[in-house]
Amino acid sequence: MSRGNFIRNTKSSEIRRHLGDLARKFSTQTVFLHEAIAQTAGLNATDTRCLSLIRFHPDGLVTAGWLSDMAGLTTGAITHILDRLEKREFIERVRDTEDRRKVFVRIRPESFAELESHYEALGRSYRSVVEHYSDSELMLITDYLEKMSEMTERLMADTITARSSE
Repeated sequence: MSRGNFIRNTKSSEIRRHLGDLARKFSTQTVFLHEAIAQTAGLNATDTRCLSLIRFHPDGLVTAGWLSDMAGLTTGAITHILDRLEKREFIERVRDTEDRRKVFVRIRPESFAELESHYEALGRSYRSVVEHYSDSELMLITDYLEKMSEMTERLMADTITARSSE
């Protein structure tokens, strides 16, 4: 291997190591940030992530089963979360008009207002960072995040499958 390739490979490995370190740090910080925001409303991060899944679902209505699949939690855990969110009036359960056995969950927007200001501030902060990048850099970042998101979904599905087969 030539000296130039060695230097380039060393630099590449250092960059990859540093990227991995930053990814772990960012992931940890994000979890704790969401926990801190959740606590302002007497919730936990899992509660608010479930609220986010419900809120941003195209229909605005989800079933507990769908939420269980998306969150990677048991239906029992989801029922407990939904009971807590319903008690705090963040969500409401709504029976299907065609099949009364089917129950949907939806956000109660008036109760979400106290969390909304925190998430709006978070969004503004993230957008202020994004503004420093060119469109081509943003396309690269977007590609990276899409691939990481897809990989994370696959790993989560694999973990859930392995857990359920134990």
